[in-house]
Amino acid sequence: MTTRHRAAACLLCDPTAADAAFDRARIWERDGWRLSVVLRGPVAGFAHLEPVRHIPSIADLDGPEAATFGPALAAATALLRDATGAERTYGYLFGERVAHLHVNLAPVHPGGPLRGGPGMVDPAAAALEEVVHRAVLATVLEAARARG
Repeated sequence: MTTRHRAAACLLCDPTAADAAFDRARIWERDGWRLSVVLRGPVAGFAHLEPVRHIPSIADLDGPEAATFGPALAAATALLRDATGAERTYGYLFGERVAHLHVNLAPVHPGGPLRGGPGMVDPAAAALEEVVHRAVLATVLEAARARG
């Protein structure tokens, strides 16, 4: 199968199913990329940036997504940083659990649950209330609309 076709068992190729599985809400879909914010866990504003088309990994990035990856990543990280008041936004590429390229984006706050350079979540960090996640979602959506 080439990366030009949807993978039959790929969760991220079905964004509605992925939104339900990860308890997330879509912010935007443009230039071949989709940005969604996760509504659970210890990091408010934690998000996924993924290509709309099935691309298994960063090593397989090609076509128009290769040309638009940098601008999409810059736009997503700046949006999350600004909307959440974070110092910066960490970007992580793993891929062990879902074989569809996606960047995990995590806004970083001083004293927050993310740890230093590797940016791993502190195991003792408590999950935030859903209302906190939804408030950040509303702020990110508003900022996304303002930016077009």
